[in-house]
Amino acid sequence: MLPKITKLQFKTDDKKDLPRIGKSFLFDFKKGDFPLKDGRLIEVTGIQALMVWIEKTLRTEKYRYKVYEREDKNEYGVILEDLIIGNNFPHTFVEAEVKREISQALTSHPMIQSLSNWKIEGKNPDLKISFKVNLVGGNNFNHDVNLLTLDTKNTHNTWDDVTQLTWEKASNHTWQQLENI
Repeated sequence: MLPKITKLQFKTDDKKDLPRIGKSFLFDFKKGDFPLKDGRLIEVTGIQALMVWIEKTLRTEKYRYKVYEREDKNEYGVILEDLIIGNNFPHTFVEAEVKREISQALTSHPMIQSLSNWKIEGKNPDLKISFKVNLVGGNNFNHDVNLLTLDTKNTHNTWDDVTQLTWEKASNHTWQQLENI
């Protein structure tokens, strides 16, 4: 006689199925430079690398740089300057388009499931934006961005002047807290 086996239970490790975030190098966006430790770039992984990717994505104006051109037209970056510089669009329109543009750009990352808990304050061009980044696998963190225009008449040709917007990021988590997520 064979024993009755109704259900086989398998223990699986869900983390193996999750996409990898990868690694990057820490970048000080206020100073516009890579901080060094013992003369070397500081490598970041996991959530820290994702936060650097988010900042770089939000600071890159879509369709401006040939290095990011793709045949499928799914280009890197966001289109925000047209919304906030030199235009007087209704606040509700700007708010909806900022949410759409940022969501579309950031959810292209395989680890970002969605963005939620949006809060947009201020008037063009001084917008303070905060949102929650919801990751695949259930973790999340808050991300804050302050959009301020600089000199809109200046043509920007150097790496330091990559965009006409300056961004300040203040996360609700410290780097040490993020390592434990």
